[in-house]
Amino acid sequence: MTAQNGQAGRLAPRSDGWRERAARAGGGPAPRPSATLSASEIGAYTFCPQAWYLQRCRVPVSAETGARRRAGSRRHRDIGRQTDLVRAAGALQLVLLLAIGVALALLVVLVLRGPG
Repeated sequence: MTAQNGQAGRLAPRSDGWRERAARAGGGPAPRPSATLSASEIGAYTFCPQAWYLQRCRVPVSAETGARRRAGSRRHRDIGRQTDLVRAAGALQLVLLLAIGVALALLVVLVLRGPG
């Protein structure tokens, strides 16, 4: 992969949309006619609707689109890791706030009881 727009390891976004690229590559995106979806297709759609749509339209994968797909998958994983870290930090924050609250409550009880 090449560095574009000053971002090493990332492909620059296109100015045109993915539907237009699909139309150019395959003569126009048209999902295959099927009344049913498999569980793996539903999973693919929830992960990335764009990738699901292009796969369902059977748009051929060129070297460039393969590289863009891999870059997109890496970006999705990075976002997932960041989300996991944010959730973990939120859980830690809640535990710390509860511990501080318990410590303050104990302090108040000790102060109100007075010495001995």
